[in-house]
Amino acid sequence: MMTMADYKPVKIISDNPVKNNAAFGFDAYAKTIAEVIANKENATPLVIGIYGSWGTGKTTLMENVRSLLEGDAYSDKRLFRKCKTVWFHAWKYNNEDEILAALIEQIFKTMATENFFEAAKAEIEKITKSLDKSKLFGEIIKKLTTIDISEFFSELEYKERLGFYDTFQKFFDDLVWTYLNWRAKLKTSEKPDDRNGVFVVFIDDLDRCPGERIVKVLETIKLFMDRHGCVFVIGAAIDIIEKALKENYGDEAGNFMDKIVHVTFNLPRISEKQFETYFKSSDPVLLKDIISHLPVLLPALKNNPRQLKHFQNNISLMQGIIRNTGIEIDPSSVLHCGIFEYAYPRFWRALKENPVIITMLKEKIQPIEKDLDTPGRWEIPDELFKDVPKSLQEYVKDRDLIKVIRHFSGTEEDIRRLTIYGGIVEGRVESPKPDETRREAGDLDDMVKIPAGEFLYGKEKRKENIEKEFWIDVYPMTNSGYRDFILADGYKNEEFWSNKGWEWRKENDIRESRYWTDEKWNQPDYPVVGITWYEADAFCKWLTILRKDGFTYRLPTGKEWERAARGKDGNVYPWGDEFENARCNSKESGINQTSRVTRFPNGISPEGCYDMAGNVWEWMNISYDNQKALYMLRGGAWNFLGYDCRCDFPVMSQSVSRDSSVGFRCARTVTL
Repeated sequence: MMTMADYKPVKIISDNPVKNNAAFGFDAYAKTIAEVIANKENATPLVIGIYGSWGTGKTTLMENVRSLLEGDAYSDKRLFRKCKTVWFHAWKYNNEDEILAALIEQIFKTMATENFFEAAKAEIEKITKSLDKSKLFGEIIKKLTTIDISEFFSELEYKERLGFYDTFQKFFDDLVWTYLNWRAKLKTSEKPDDRNGVFVVFIDDLDRCPGERIVKVLETIKLFMDRHGCVFVIGAAIDIIEKALKENYGDEAGNFMDKIVHVTFNLPRISEKQFETYFKSSDPVLLKDIISHLPVLLPALKNNPRQLKHFQNNISLMQGIIRNTGIEIDPSSVLHCGIFEYAYPRFWRALKENPVIITMLKEKIQPIEKDLDTPGRWEIPDELFKDVPKSLQEYVKDRDLIKVIRHFSGTEEDIRRLTIYGGIVEGRVESPKPDETRREAGDLDDMVKIPAGEFLYGKEKRKENIEKEFWIDVYPMTNSGYRDFILADGYKNEEFWSNKGWEWRKENDIRESRYWTDEKWNQPDYPVVGITWYEADAFCKWLTILRKDGFTYRLPTGKEWERAARGKDGNVYPWGDEFENARCNSKESGINQTSRVTRFPNGISPEGCYDMAGNVWEWMNISYDNQKALYMLRGGAWNFLGYDCRCDFPVMSQSVSRDSSVGFRCARTVTL
């Protein structure tokens, strides 16, 4: 039983900027940038760009720079000038007038915090004497010189009119110089000199703006960037900024930023040692738990501080759930599954669907494990891939992922348990975006060559001969693959159809597969279903004409399909003679619909073909009995029992069957 002494409350890390200059090694960067700003020899206007992707610490660095400038670090008047800082969230505002008014307002508020308008009332009145006394501008001056700042800020009509910058700029310039001289305790009669003081405006999260607003912000604040006495520090992901600018300025987008920014600082990649320093200063207990995993974790999270914080928070929540539900799971398994989920969402999705993948990959990487830490490129020998299922090859090629897999010490049961509870704290959306899935599914058109020769065929396992080598699809035809046929007007071109097929299509006004618009069945990497024999046959003819690669594409014969499904030795199921519901999508699996064609690498045939038991029935090439056409299906399906998924179990069907359990795969032979 757990005692209070053993109890460890859930620890959550805040995503607020880190104010400790030493965090992530930012102290040296902050001091350098602050010195550039405070150095009285560096003329204004001055614009500094701090660039880095989201979560890399731009705000932390800018906060540290601001803290140094507002402190006593640069009090030596012989070397440094007075710096007054303003933090401006430009992403909050929409149009040019609003952005300009808000920036001026923020500067005025900064002045007001030091009671400047009251203390320097006489100097401000001197400024106004030389200015236009029009009704509009006179009212603005009146509000400032009477120190009625709150009313000035609250009346929107004046903020909007501040957009008439030509009217306002002379007053603003003189006001800024008066304020900076006042802060530096200089005589107001002295000429404006940025050696005495500057306004430092920090513009953070510019990349949070929509693209069109980024351009507005930059064009608007450029008016201020050209003013003496002002330093701007812009924090942004430069690729996002340039993408937004490119839509307006085309190839000149890069030149736009080059003309604005005088000093560029690109945030460097944070090292493992710097992450250790951060944890030591923020949470020594957390460091103890995670230190041994940093070499694996940091590359997976791209050394991004924000991603690391989010990751650790998810792990802490998951560990709390596991502890409070009384489940026995190794904490390191929680950590590594967190790495899979957060850094490798596609792999984690596959692992949740079929935990045996982790065991299979460990077995496959053993022959090359000795080379994992070898510097240089990650080369996988071709001979290794002969034994790796097609859907797992991309994972074997990923060096960082393999390192995580190698460290994983949990069981398949641990993964199943974590899948049940892990959805509560998962940091990513489970399903990838349609375009991403479509690209993934685009790799599912591989074929495998089946050599000629004898094999054991049928329930009786009698010897049959494959007279000529052929190729067959590794996976059932997916929605992604079939999509090309539809978009190529395959349903409108009579050339691809048999006479009976074309007649059937026209009579029923068929324009696509039956479930093409049904989200339950039309996911890109799921098998296309609701396909008649006519449609499958038309697809194959279209593919032959499209590719013109010297092959004839067609549906496999029953004998060819069975050879690819059971191998030479006559397996009852692709994997052996005993049914196992964890190896295929049959009624026993409880999936209750079609599944991704890559889901069961542990159920592939001896030739490496997927889903030749379960998921969907597959059409065979037409055969004849006493000149009567026979339409045959093989392989079983998601809504049929395992007994029906036997390799030697053909069923007869009508050619026009458009069931949600019926699909197909292609075969090909050399064109004679």
